[in-house]
Formats: sequence, C-alpha cells, structure tokens
Amino acid sequence: MKKIIPVVIGLMIIMTSSCGREDRVNVLLILIDTVRADHLGCYGYERNTTPHIDSLAAAGTLAELCQGQASWTLPAMTTIMSGVPSVVHGAGKSSTGFHGMSPEIPWLPLAFYREGYRTAAFFNVMFMNEDFGFHRGFRHFDCQGVASGNSLRKAGPTVDDFLAWLDSGNESEPFFAAVHFYDPHIPYRAPEPFRSMYTDPDYSGDYGDSWGEGVTEMMRVNSGEVIPTPADMANLVALYDGELAYTDSEIGRMLADLRSRGLSENTLIILVGDHGEEFLEHGGIEHGRTLYQETTHVPMILAGPGFNGGRVISQSVAQLDIAGTIAASAGIEFTTREPAVNLAGTIDPSREIPASGVLWRDRGDLVSIVSNNNKLIWSVEDDSLEVYNLIADPSEQNAIEAVTGMIEAAEFYWATPPMGEAPLVDYSETAARELRNLGYIR
Repeated sequence: MKKIIPVVIGLMIIMTSSCGREDRVNVLLILIDTVRADHLGCYGYERNTTPHIDSLAAAGTLAELCQGQASWTLPAMTTIMSGVPSVVHGAGKSSTGFHGMSPEIPWLPLAFYREGYRTAAFFNVMFMNEDFGFHRGFRHFDCQGVASGNSLRKAGPTVDDFLAWLDSGNESEPFFAAVHFYDPHIPYRAPEPFRSMYTDPDYSGDYGDSWGEGVTEMMRVNSGEVIPTPADMANLVALYDGELAYTDSEIGRMLADLRSRGLSENTLIILVGDHGEEFLEHGGIEHGRTLYQETTHVPMILAGPGFNGGRVISQSVAQLDIAGTIAASAGIEFTTREPAVNLAGTIDPSREIPASGVLWRDRGDLVSIVSNNNKLIWSVEDDSLEVYNLIADPSEQNAIEAVTGMIEAAEFYWATPPMGEAPLVDYSETAARELRNLGYIR
C-alpha cells in the first residue's frame, strides 16, 4: 500500500437562503449512545424493542445503511455535530492521550446560535462536556456524567429536563436542541419492568446487570482469557434490549409532548446512534476495538419538514451527512467537507465513506472505507486488509479480494491533514471535576 491516488475530499459550501424568522423550523437532534441498528424493530429485529422509534421511521425517512465514522463516542459525536470525519477533526484518543475538538472545525450548534435560535444540549457522558468543546453554541448546556454507567442521568430525567427547558422559553422562538441518551451503554441496568423484560428468570450466571462495571471484566473477555457461555451472552443481549426498550419509551414520551404542544409539524427530528455494540461477533464485547458493522452500522431516522412520507434511503449514508442536511433544511449557511451530502438530495452509492477512531486497540489505528456496498478495513500499523461485501455478507465473516480504488481511498483519507489542532484534555482532572459536580467526591 505505497501508491496514493488522490480522491476528492475538498470543501463544499452549503449556501441556502434564510427562511423567514416567523416560519423557521425547530430542530430536535436525538442522540442514542451504543445503539446497534439491527436491534431496532424498524431495522428488522425480532423483538419489539422500539415501537415509538419504529413509528417515527414509518412516518419519516429511514436510512437503511448509516455508517458511523468511529466506534466510540467522542470521535463519532464530533462528526455528527460538525460534518467532519474523524481523521480531520482529531477528537478522540491518540498515543499522547485524549483530545477535544479544534475550534477551527465547523460546529452546527454554533451556526444555529448565530441565526438567533434558542439552543440547548442535554448530554450524559463526560466525553461531551466543555473540556472536549461540545458546549460551543449552546445557550443552555447541561452535561452530566462520567465515563461509567453508574452515575449518569437516565432517559426519564433527561426527557424531564428537556421538557422543562421547553417550558422556560418563548414558544415563538425557534429552537435547536440536542438530547443524548446514554442508557444502552454497559452495564445494562434499565429500570423495571424493562430490566427483566427479555431476560430468562432462571439464569444464574455472572453476566447480569452489574457485569461490565469494571473495565477488567471486559478486557478478560476481549483478550480471550474468559469465554462467556451462550447463556451468558443471551442474558447480556436481553439486558441490552431492555435498555433500548426503556430508552424508546422515554423518546416516545418526548415526541408525544412535542405533538401536544403543536410543535411536531414544524420540527425537524433527527435520530441517530453514535456507535453500536459487540456481542462476540468478532471475538469481543462492548465497542471501541474494531470497525466491523456491529459497531459502525447505526440507526438514522429523519422526520418532519422535507422528510415525511415513509421514505427509505437504501444507499449507504453517513453520520457526516447529518450536520449539512440539518443546516440546509433550516435554511442556514454551513460549511461541510466532502464526501458529506444533503440527504434530501441525490446520493451516489459509489462515494467513499470513511471511518477511523478506536479506543481499545493495542495494534494501532484502523481505517475503513465503504463504497458500492463493499467495505474495506485497513490496519494502519501492520498494513493488513479485510474486504467484505455488505449485501452478500452483512456479518463480515467471509473476506473477499480487495476492490479497485478502495485501498487508495483509505490511504488518502488517512493522509488528509487535520483542520486545526485538537487540544489535549487532562482526562484525570476532567473525570474528577465531573465526580465533584455530581457530589460523588469532594
């Protein structure tokens, strides 16, 4: 992999005429952490985990194959909010530590703030706090939580806080709100009746609702030192599905409240996941280790002005499409970077969708490219390749020969210069401050 053939990754300006202030659309960006597309009913899952999300998809637009740009939260959420791929925005983890986002990258909330929108964020994990730069553009910024599932605001209180914020403002003022649900993240501990909704009452193993509180447990599985039984995995999956069902119920409550306020007709709703979750499909558990589809195929649903009618997008789309699509739909000028496209327009199935950004990998970085339903995964350090056809082999078990152009596209993506300098963040200090804010330490 020595020769690099340039592909177009230039800048693209989305220029739209401003809508009249009296009819500007509201925007509700629903961000679900750790959600696999194939565990939602609207994506064909056998369990009825997500009836409210399924209804949103039936009324709006469902993207069948949304490719995430990383397999863990920080880089993926940065891409969603900026329209910039991981290697360009630089937010994530490197050999030197954790990095936030460069102030030079485009930032969707800031664009809405500058247009006079009432902006608010309700985030539930440390990696989306001020230290990492996520506060920019939000007049109301509410980030609660640390890098653990034990001390985070659940879906119900998150919806309560969002609705209270709606109550506190001027209804004639358009809003842009981002609401983040962290519940499906391990450990899987939904409130009842959701916690036991799918579990076997006779299961008595160790893989219950407290498993995964410590990183060591997951590392032992991922290293092959411990191999969970099929019953263990079935229980973890059942607990995970219970978290999805709980999250869905609260999203349903939030959407019903919007309807009761008369806001649903003029509100663009975008629901998207940041990454998925592994359940031993490729020998591991949790996320952040690989770029296989169980961690990068995430749900994306758009509903509201311009996206109603039960449309299905069958071409591969990407998280990096979201920011520009939202801005264009709201009539706001926003700079995006190719290969991002407006999802309301034509989508080229041959465009090259990149991903990178892993957390728990000792052997260096990974890069993937999806194009024409083929997927390449390149290990940068040892120069190894895997290529799969996602239609014939959606579970990525049978590698095929490398497809012309994809190797060069991966190399060119990896060589793309960053947009500014991603600042180093003191992880220990950030975590300690969040714990102090939550009252766990003094």
